[in-house]
Amino acid sequence: MSASDLLDMTTIQNLVELDDGGHGLLSEMIAIFREDTPRRIQDILAAVAEGKAEELSRSGHALKGGSGALGANAMRTLAADLEALGRDGSTDAGSDLPTRLNTIYLDTLAALEAYVEDLKRP
Repeated sequence: MSASDLLDMTTIQNLVELDDGGHGLLSEMIAIFREDTPRRIQDILAAVAEGKAEELSRSGHALKGGSGALGANAMRTLAADLEALGRDGSTDAGSDLPTRLNTIYLDTLAALEAYVEDLKRP
């Protein structure tokens, strides 16, 4: 996936503007994303493995909120789909869910970090 598929650049640019063109706020939010997302992914995978639709919905919602605030669009979309799946009483997210979640997470993190590195260049 390209950065434009992974990221909502309007959200990211708004975060930079809130920081008067700096990258401090964005960097802090990336650090939170880096720290929280693996746990949220594990919560989602546990809910699926245990057949707990309500927990899947809750965990998907939590991941959706954090991802959306950061502009991690592909992760937000997948999380929203998982939230809706759980809300509909299902946990059948497909056997490739761990791969999809981890790939999108790692690709998003790399795209975000590359964006910050570009901001740091004079």
